[in-house]
Amino acid sequence: MRWPHRLAVALALLALVALRIAQLTPPPVVPASAPPEVFSAERARAHLEQIAAAPRPTGSAGHRRARDYLLAELERLGVPAEIQSTSVLSRMWGLPYDAAHVENIVARLRGADSTRAVALVAHYDSVPGSPGAGDDGSGVAALLEALRALRSGAPLRNDVLLLFTDAEEGGILGGKAFMDEHPLRGEVGVALNFDARGAGGVVAMFETGPGDAWPVRELARVAPYPVASSLFPEVARRMGHSTDLSVFKRAGIPGLNFAFSDGAAHYHTPSDTLSNLDLRSVQHAGDYALSLARRFGELDLRGAGREDAVYFNTWGAHVVAYPIAWATPISALVACLFAAVAAAARARRLASVGGIFAGLLAFLAMLLGAAAAVGGLAWGLRRVHPVLRVMPFEPYNAPAYRVALALAALAAAAAIYRAFRRRLGACDLALGALLLWLLLLVATSLAMPGASFYFAWPLAFALLGLAFATIRRGDAPPTAADAAVLVAAAAPSVAIAAPGPYLFFVALGLPMAAVAALAVALVFGLFLPHAELLGGGRARSLSLGFALPGLAALAVACTSGGFTEARPRPASLAYALDGAAGRAHWLSADRDLDPWTASFFPAERAQAPSFDVPFVTLTRQGEAPALALATPSLTVLGDATRGGVRSLRLRVASSRGAPWLLASVASATEVLRAEVDGRRVEERGRGMRAMTARWGFTYMGLPPGGIEWSLDVADSGPIEIRLVDQTYELPGELVRAPRPREIMGAPYRLADSTFVSQSFWL
Repeated sequence: MRWPHRLAVALALLALVALRIAQLTPPPVVPASAPPEVFSAERARAHLEQIAAAPRPTGSAGHRRARDYLLAELERLGVPAEIQSTSVLSRMWGLPYDAAHVENIVARLRGADSTRAVALVAHYDSVPGSPGAGDDGSGVAALLEALRALRSGAPLRNDVLLLFTDAEEGGILGGKAFMDEHPLRGEVGVALNFDARGAGGVVAMFETGPGDAWPVRELARVAPYPVASSLFPEVARRMGHSTDLSVFKRAGIPGLNFAFSDGAAHYHTPSDTLSNLDLRSVQHAGDYALSLARRFGELDLRGAGREDAVYFNTWGAHVVAYPIAWATPISALVACLFAAVAAAARARRLASVGGIFAGLLAFLAMLLGAAAAVGGLAWGLRRVHPVLRVMPFEPYNAPAYRVALALAALAAAAAIYRAFRRRLGACDLALGALLLWLLLLVATSLAMPGASFYFAWPLAFALLGLAFATIRRGDAPPTAADAAVLVAAAAPSVAIAAPGPYLFFVALGLPMAAVAALAVALVFGLFLPHAELLGGGRARSLSLGFALPGLAALAVACTSGGFTEARPRPASLAYALDGAAGRAHWLSADRDLDPWTASFFPAERAQAPSFDVPFVTLTRQGEAPALALATPSLTVLGDATRGGVRSLRLRVASSRGAPWLLASVASATEVLRAEVDGRRVEERGRGMRAMTARWGFTYMGLPPGGIEWSLDVADSGPIEIRLVDQTYELPGELVRAPRPREIMGAPYRLADSTFVSQSFWL
């Protein structure tokens, strides 16, 4: 085939991929002048200006201001609201357990003849140090604006519950408190949760509750631009991700979970501000909330089905869904199609059984080679590039790196294909790659049926393209018609498969770029006949066609990611006072120190970290002046021993009014049971020897008078209790100069905090 035809094929494939990725963008912002029944992100912005004005971790002044603002807005909208004020303890994440005093806000828009309630859920707390415009001010503002739009029309049939949860960042504690004890928990018929893991990007429906067939069907029917895939819940479930939807899932309530995740460099940082938030993502979330509230608000929610579905996007906003029971029959049909195509290739002497299995091994080598090349490149960049060395997840200009690394994966895959092509036939290699796709299809059909579509339909169309454009012609030279058939067969595969690598790059970031590269190379395996048509089996032109623009993209990425006031450098600095020892330290988790932070760690007095901060790996510790700060207090309210069990009743508090406290049993003592602020924990049968961490709990929103803590322990001598409280600022008297504006405090668990500890022997 002549080079103009090859160029046309290459441009057509490039256009298909670019168009499909471009469809993964949020819709434009609707202005505030829009009709009242329409959702407008510009109107939602007014709420964000108030909610995200300051950090609002549970128990902080910013948290109280956000709570009062929400109550005032709900009153203005004429929707009755209440505060669910209670304590809660969760063992979900292990030791130390998560506990808090939460203040959930629950509002109820009554329907005309409610069957069950539609719960719209977002959390209004943020992590310390972050204004949380994206996480999750965007969800809160979207629900307020959606509620206003709902109020502008006729009443719905069903009640709508607005649940603004507290302490989600502390371990889904507000959601747990609602489902544990709120009187309205039994009235929820469907839950829609809105969260964020970045500062923009398309809002995807990435998780469902039980019986997802009918809510997905309604999503596809009424959402203006639904982005959904049953692959997402399969992956999220195995990665252990958890949001407020988790508590509804455990209660057997159907639900849908929505979030955007691009711009993750701002996630959980001081730069998660309104100025950095893409309002198009708020528009997308609000469109979901309003359209689905109206739809579910009119359905009979009492007889919701319990069937699950396989579902995915094709071109545009179209969602295909079918019963999950179809996954195995569809896999069997695709397997039969593979057998037929392989038999036809053998009949024309284009492939052999041994050649196909050799092609399978070659394709595995291609996958590993691409993953190793990109993983090694990303590893090297993160160690030598001054910006990437200090970014914990991904840089601010992540899209440029994604393009560069995707092209690097394709270049490596194309080069490996050419190397194997010298020994194996084109059809052997193509069928070997598709055999791996078939094996993955069979595996997912059995173990992850929701993900089976990702392998079934691209594989089917790739087989059809191979059969009609390659095997049918035998040894004859390819024609323009053959090229057209291959491009046509590529369109469905691109629609379904191309978003996978892109979303892996977004979700996993540079630290796991090798996984995204593996996905790129896997998708490349669908297009080996196209690579052969473009000369990739004979010449270096295809691999160079990927490598050269990849190098250009990498050059742009490496030279455009500097730090500014809008894109500040993360830096961690904390002050820790050990009340028992009377010593204080500066702490940091940074690998490279910026000049401002380095001034707190003179090289000649640097120390190895000894102060323990939960969930943080410290890299350095330096001496600091020991301030006269009040240490956490412990009061013994009761102490009795009976039958070899010692029962202690304690009151623990922060004398300096800190909102966060860690309480732990520091000695090798077996804890049998405990009660934290009225929440009981049974530990009998596990014992300290079976635990990998010492027994303890963290408490968010600590009341000024503290909390009661009772515990029963095996009586084996004195017990050591260690208390650490945390405030979310550095001691002003020790900070000699303000931090430069192009530097921000991160990560949130450590930076810009003051820790004070005290030990007690009882």
